[in-house]
Amino acid sequence: MQPRDRVSWRRRPPKRAAGRLGWTALAAGFVCGPGWLLFGGEPVRASGGALNPLALITPALAVFFAALLVPQLLGLVRRPIVAADHYALTVRPGVGRTLVLPWAQLAELCTIVVDDEPVLLIRCGPRRGATADWPRWWDQGRLRSARRERLDEPIAAYDLAVPMGDFAGAPDALLNALAAWAPSHVVVLSKVD
Repeated sequence: MQPRDRVSWRRRPPKRAAGRLGWTALAAGFVCGPGWLLFGGEPVRASGGALNPLALITPALAVFFAALLVPQLLGLVRRPIVAADHYALTVRPGVGRTLVLPWAQLAELCTIVVDDEPVLLIRCGPRRGATADWPRWWDQGRLRSARRERLDEPIAAYDLAVPMGDFAGAPDALLNALAAWAPSHVVVLSKVD
């Protein structure tokens, strides 16, 4: 049950994140399994007492694939969030931190299609002193990806991008739910056909 003083976009089941995690785990099994069979029995020290580099292959593969699996697992557990109330827009664009952006600091909300997926773009107004949350480099990963895909579109003016494919509902309906909470100074645009 959703409280009346707040709107939250309902998330879809994490099928894509689970698929990415499954494919990465499958690739890890296909690479680490033969690596262990070939190099698992190698002694750590060679006959002369020197370190045997072949003995390091299996642990190196395990560390490499563990480093690949951790972000995939985080993507499955920490999913995007979009919510709004009278005070602020709350977003988590990826696995990083959740930002609470007061409406007074926002200038525009816009939806566009990037690589066949609708994306919510958020443009903040001028920054005044030490304010609340502000999008930083780590939060802008999706925005950098959108900029690379849509070179013809002036996306550089925006500060944050949230993929809308992770949420249930049509992009226009989701944007309209936010627009109902946005004050009059925030421009709300839809460029999704």
